[in-house]
Amino acid sequence: MESEFIAQLLDLGITGLFIGWLLWSQKEQAKRLDAYVNRLLETLATVEQEREAAFDKIRDRYDDVISKYDAERDKLLIDISGKLDEGLKVIHQKHEEERLARLARDTNG
Repeated sequence: MESEFIAQLLDLGITGLFIGWLLWSQKEQAKRLDAYVNRLLETLATVEQEREAAFDKIRDRYDDVISKYDAERDKLLIDISGKLDEGLKVIHQKHEEERLARLARDTNG
C-alpha cells in the first residue's frame, strides 16, 4: 500500500515529490510536537511536585509555630489559673480573718 502511494506520487512528477515532502515534513513536525508536549507535561509534573513540597514545608512550619504558641498559651493559662487560685485563697483567708475579728469585737463589746 505504501509503495503504491509512493508510485502515485512519483507519477505526479515534481508536484508529487513536493506533496511527499510536505506529508513527510508534517509527520516529522507532529513527532517533534508530541515530544515537546511530553517534555512540557513532564516539566509541569515536576513543577507541581516542587510546589506541593513547598506547600508541605510551609504547612509544617505553620503547624510548628502554631504548636509553639498553643503550648505557650496553655502554660500561661495554667500559670494565671494558679495565681488566681492563690489570690482567691488569700482573699478568702482575709475575709475569714475579718469575720473572726468582727465576731470577737461583737462578743467583747
